[in-house]
Amino acid sequence: MLYVLLAVLAGIVVPALSVTFSVNAFRTYQVHRRQADIESLGESLTELYDEEGGIWKRQRVMDVLRPAPQWFGMVITLLDEKGEEVFTLRARPPMHHRGLASDDFPPQESLPPRHEPGQFEHITLLLGRDRAKPIGRLEIERRIPTGRYEISFITYLTRYTLYGALIMVVVACGLGYYVAGRLSRPVIRAIDRTKHIARGEYDSQETFSPIGIRELDALTRGVEDLGRSLAGQEKLRRRLMVDVAHELRTPLTVTRTQIEAIADGILEPTPERLTLCVNEMERLADLIGNIDALTRLEAETLAIHTERTDMKSFLEPVIESFGPVFDKAGITLTANLGGNCACEIDRDNFRHIIDNLLSNALRYTNPQGRVNVKLFRQGKTVTIEVSDTGIGISEKDLPNIFERFYRADESRARVTGGSGVGLAIVKASVEAHGGSITVESEKGKGSTFRIMLPMSV
Repeated sequence: MLYVLLAVLAGIVVPALSVTFSVNAFRTYQVHRRQADIESLGESLTELYDEEGGIWKRQRVMDVLRPAPQWFGMVITLLDEKGEEVFTLRARPPMHHRGLASDDFPPQESLPPRHEPGQFEHITLLLGRDRAKPIGRLEIERRIPTGRYEISFITYLTRYTLYGALIMVVVACGLGYYVAGRLSRPVIRAIDRTKHIARGEYDSQETFSPIGIRELDALTRGVEDLGRSLAGQEKLRRRLMVDVAHELRTPLTVTRTQIEAIADGILEPTPERLTLCVNEMERLADLIGNIDALTRLEAETLAIHTERTDMKSFLEPVIESFGPVFDKAGITLTANLGGNCACEIDRDNFRHIIDNLLSNALRYTNPQGRVNVKLFRQGKTVTIEVSDTGIGISEKDLPNIFERFYRADESRARVTGGSGVGLAIVKASVEAHGGSITVESEKGKGSTFRIMLPMSV
């Protein structure tokens, strides 16, 4: 409806302005043309005066003035150098143009008085090489002549402009209706899709069909991607809830069974049984810690307090603390740390980042494998790489590895540990430091996690 209204308004306003500007331009042309003709007429009268030996002959003046059709509808008066009238020409009325003789002009007293202000303009006729000798004055009525040709021109201009406006309105309304329908369909579809998403219906059976308008195609595609992303997140969330419930139930069941058996006197409270209970409680505490970290990540309340830190001095003790664990697992841990790499980091928070990456490398690297930590600088960027020769990540899992709740190795999840939020927390922590993290991996050949941080000035 809005497009149609705009088309109608445009069809009215544009032609009206066009006619107004055209008529004004035509009037301006008439004024300029009249001025040029007045000057030309003055030159002709001056030449006539000179040819007649310095006198005005009425008949000759009439011959010069009367044939001028451009003065139709005007009054022209020639005065001599003394101000006395030589000849006055008043154009014939348009309806009686034919059949009038030279004596059919209205009487002189019917003419507008020349002395009335604003009625006439005049030019002075000058003679001589330097145009210094006045020989008379030509007075012309100021009114713009409007004859039948001028009226006909303006009439045709207005008529055809209105015809064009009518055609333009019809075409614009048709095009507006077509374009409005084409634009509204994908918008309505996006609205319906968002309503389904709001009701929890993330999956859609409809196929995306682009209409060729980049912005609307991007809108529709974005809504479809949102639905698919939410569907995947919902699937991961449900899977996590099942896993978390199982993970909570297992240590609680084991601990409860052991304690009840000891309390009933069935089992002796040996150090081994008490150690088992402690280990199960530690598993439970780790799981609760991960859930708490996930909650803070969801609420975007991850706060960091940075300080300028030399990354080599920071990483060396961290890597050294992991040495015995890697040696026990039969995995070689090496480091290649470049110098002069300072960054603004939260030391405690960043320690968790490195711990998580090294723990993952340890968990998914087989004995006799290798893990290498590399630190180097490229321009104003400090890069930390953690590479391993482990089992790697499949191509289908690689795009989702930093997603919350995602665990690529679902079949081994309970053996290797993890709740699927570690790398999501790592990514959020790195981004909170103003950096970024990427991963390169190939199934069966290992993975490389790369952290890039801005260098401290």
